[in-house]
Amino acid sequence: MRIYADESGTHGGNWLVIGMLFVPDHHLLHPALMKAKDALRYFNTTKKRAKYRETHFARFQALIDVEIAKKWIDEFCLSSAYFRAVIVDWRIYQGKYFGDPFEAESLKKRRAYKKWAEMLLQPEVSAFNGASFYLDRLDVIYRYDVVTHLRERFTKDEYHGKNPWITEYQAVSSWKDAHQCLQLCDLLVGSINQALAPSTNEFKLETRDYLLKKLEPYRVKSFLPSFWKGFDKKTLSRHFPKFSNWFWVPT
Repeated sequence: MRIYADESGTHGGNWLVIGMLFVPDHHLLHPALMKAKDALRYFNTTKKRAKYRETHFARFQALIDVEIAKKWIDEFCLSSAYFRAVIVDWRIYQGKYFGDPFEAESLKKRRAYKKWAEMLLQPEVSAFNGASFYLDRLDVIYRYDVVTHLRERFTKDEYHGKNPWITEYQAVSSWKDAHQCLQLCDLLVGSINQALAPSTNEFKLETRDYLLKKLEPYRVKSFLPSFWKGFDKKTLSRHFPKFSNWFWVPT
């Protein structure tokens, strides 16, 4: 099992999306994603030492980006991979939920990011052992030491033993050819954010709509909170084993 984490909405706006893509069949999905890029000649022309252009949702600006995205969404649906996201409405966030009144707000927010990532991973982690966890090293959740926190959280005695749930935690550069699945996670996370805070970018909107259409057979009818809040967090993965969103509410 490989787990990929990414985020969207950290640079302003009302919404934060932290997503994780769980890939049991990396040996099948990864080459399928590269094959799609080969077919459309989605190659790198910069000085970065990578054969392929990075599929980076924030930089979608041409029809070929959408064509790649659609092929990748098709491959995601065909694969055994599944996706989970926690979504935070900054308008209801208050630092008091994550620290004492006299602690710095930056510390509370750092603690919040770690907790949200932990709560997203916790319901899934016991289903496998020996997994690898990958996080984009350019993300805010990387700078907030989420990798270190998750390593400490899930390698305690009760989780480690002879068959640890997760054996490897890495912060990696998503543009590298080896991390196509991390780029796919970015695509899924970005599409959700486009439903919550739509831009005027036609390529991003078309990708978002295509993803929603392809998820219809999995009972996903909307990316908006009005749909997801009708389901209890504890049963989300049972109702939506392929793709689910959890809207965080302070407790």
